Amino acid sequence: MTGAHEFSILTGMFESRSRKSILPDHFWIWGPPGFCLLGMALVHFADANLDLFLSINEVSLYTGDMFWAVLTFFSDGLVSFVILLPWIKRRPQIIWAVLLATILSTVFSQGVKRLVNVARPPQALPAEAFHLIGPDWGHYSFPSGHASMIFILAGVFSFLTSKRWLRSILISAASIVAISRIAVGVHWPLDVLAGAAIGWSAAWLGLFLSRHSQWGYSEAGRKILGLILLGCCLLLFVVDYTGYENIMIFQRSIAFIFFFLGSYEYLKVFGIFLFSKSGSSR
Repeated sequence: MTGAHEFSILTGMFESRSRKSILPDHFWIWGPPGFCLLGMALVHFADANLDLFLSINEVSLYTGDMFWAVLTFFSDGLVSFVILLPWIKRRPQIIWAVLLATILSTVFSQGVKRLVNVARPPQALPAEAFHLIGPDWGHYSFPSGHASMIFILAGVFSFLTSKRWLRSILISAASIVAISRIAVGVHWPLDVLAGAAIGWSAAWLGLFLSRHSQWGYSEAGRKILGLILLGCCLLLFVVDYTGYENIMIFQRSIAFIFFFLGSYEYLKVFGIFLFSKSGSSR
């Protein structure tokens, strides 16, 4: 089976038969980052960055810290790849596209962070002026890497489905998770809007590159990537690196669940099936 033919088969429910459905109409490609850029322009010229930050951040006082800590947890890069592990056998192109997109987004975002060197809210505001949940994460606020990561996930899955309602759900969910970066007090609205635009654009580029470099869903690629992601699960289970209080049990639960599901799919890459269907076919 050739790599191109394998790609079209393995996409499953996230890909229709038409090649055009993978790269949908221009609205879905440029619409979300376009709205983000428009939002950035409005916030900037209205000088509303601080006021909008304080308004969103204040919501956490009514919902409680745990809600936003859990939401922002899902925008972490390590968590994102752990969640992708169960796709290692049937849809490895998703993992490969997300990985390529993450590399592009990280290189670009880190360069911008150091170029503009915007202070995060904890460095720019007195502690009593806003509500901080978890660590302050130091400097380099613009753009938000976590917002980029969650929009990479939403973007890749959106580009691989022809269902507009599913795309809308993915974008809405990613937006709420991205807003959590403001609610926990570590990013400005401009950071989140920029990060979302970068992540969505990187998702499109990651899919484009994955079609021209299909190593990630070759047999060797799946074995190596699967092993790395299993290691990510173990790391997530052992290390409390998020800095958010009282979510370690939740973090370990996510790590355990996806390690179990991912291990089952990873064994299939080697042709090992724990439950044979041969008996039921007689």
